[in-house]
Amino acid sequence: MINPASFVLAGFQDTLVSAFGPSLGWIIGQLILIFLLISIIWIIQNRNHIVNESGWGYSNLLDISVILVLTGVQHIIYTNLLEFPVVSSLGISLFVTMSLRWHILVLE
Repeated sequence: MINPASFVLAGFQDTLVSAFGPSLGWIIGQLILIFLLISIIWIIQNRNHIVNESGWGYSNLLDISVILVLTGVQHIIYTNLLEFPVVSSLGISLFVTMSLRWHILVLE
């Protein structure tokens, strides 16, 4: 049986299978994947409404996006190249990103 949820959910899909059995775990994993895909499509379709009505401007959304990307890249570097523990590397990468952001805003 093809299991695209195992590619997206990775180890969580294995946890679902071990908790609910092979059939129900597969179904739950696929439902989570479908709901995730529907949510992404819904967000993309309503992006103009979200941007215009949320009170956040383009600069806020860009700032959040840059923070997420920088934190993600550092997290990958710390866990894969430097072999740090996952939680520690997430904390360090978030601290370094926010510190860099603070330095840029203060020195700007």
